[in-house]
Amino acid sequence: MNLQNETRDQKLVTAVFNGREKKVNKDFVTFEEIIALAFDNPPSGDGVDFTVQYTKGNSDKSKGTVLPGQTVKIKEGMEFDVTPTNRS
Repeated sequence: MNLQNETRDQKLVTAVFNGREKKVNKDFVTFEEIIALAFDNPPSGDGVDFTVQYTKGNSDKSKGTVLPGQTVKIKEGMEFDVTPTNRS
């Protein structure tokens, strides 16, 4: 998976992951890719989950939540907030 190299059929967009701008060369990003972009070293271990929320998305769904196994269409300037949580 190469999120930062440009290809011919997709355009490079800049989105914000936990306050840091990252360039992404995809039309859609997965829950797992969002976590990887939000953290240099994502927290891990037994009981660690993540909450992924976004704003400034596409007009049909400008804000929302991404769950494990889901994807979201990415656009220029979109913002993602990724929070590690503990399963209870």
